[in-house]
Amino acid sequence: MKKKKLIIGIIIGVVVLVGGGLVFANGQKTDILSVKTTPLAMGNLQNTISATGVVESNTLVNISDSSNDNIDRIYVSVGEWVGNGDWLCELYNKDTDTYTNIKAKGSGTITTINAKKDTPANGILFVIQNTDDLQIKGKVKEADVNSLKNNMTVMVKSDATGDKVFQGNLTMIAPTAISSDTKTESTTKNAEFAIEVDLTGDITGLKIGMNTRLNIVSAEKKDVFTVPFDVLVSDGNGAQSIYIAKENPDTPGSFSVESIPVTTGMETDSQIEISGDQLISGMPVIAQPQTVTPGTAVTLEEGLVV
Repeated sequence: MKKKKLIIGIIIGVVVLVGGGLVFANGQKTDILSVKTTPLAMGNLQNTISATGVVESNTLVNISDSSNDNIDRIYVSVGEWVGNGDWLCELYNKDTDTYTNIKAKGSGTITTINAKKDTPANGILFVIQNTDDLQIKGKVKEADVNSLKNNMTVMVKSDATGDKVFQGNLTMIAPTAISSDTKTESTTKNAEFAIEVDLTGDITGLKIGMNTRLNIVSAEKKDVFTVPFDVLVSDGNGAQSIYIAKENPDTPGSFSVESIPVTTGMETDSQIEISGDQLISGMPVIAQPQTVTPGTAVTLEEGLVV
């Protein structure tokens, strides 16, 4: 009788333990990892090479005279526009008692006057430049010169014009480095190469002699899918993919990780081009794929849009 009671007690204990375990298991919630996602989008990629330069005129005419005749009158002033053939100054020859006029040999703005009244005319008397036809004469580091090609787009800025960007084209790359003043400099400094940039658009605000900062576009891709380097996953054999949070069609609001194969292209300092047949604009790309594996159930961080 006692043995029968003991067996019944054991059975009841097992039932209680199993039942309690089931209740505990049913009440325990499995933690689902929360992930950050970013909608896949198209954008433009651009690599640039930095350089510096100075604004100059495409047209520069020096008006010279070596007669030593006395400068009797000066007709123009700095900043004045003159046309081809306009009188600039009058010279007087005492020996022949004759007057002659020095004329402009081109149209533009008087930017320099070396002529002085009642002094002999000798050397460059006037400088005429076209202030509406400007270029940049600059220099680039030797490490970058082999990446340059003529007709590359150049974006120009100057301190005097703030954030305004001026457009230009690279028109000349010197075949040899800029000569150093001394042999010591040539052995201690990296070589630099001269470049020229034609300004092609609005130049309002730029003036001859201004210092400029140049960004030369060495490579560019437009309207391509781009992502940060951190979202790429490699399988170790060179194949690349991204992970996305794919919504379960049978259970709206629930997501799982899916691997999407991609081919990589152009790179910048922070972004890389990707392409692939399965890529769709707006798909939620997981920002930290190292924390998950394909097939893992995930939730999206609150506030993120997919």
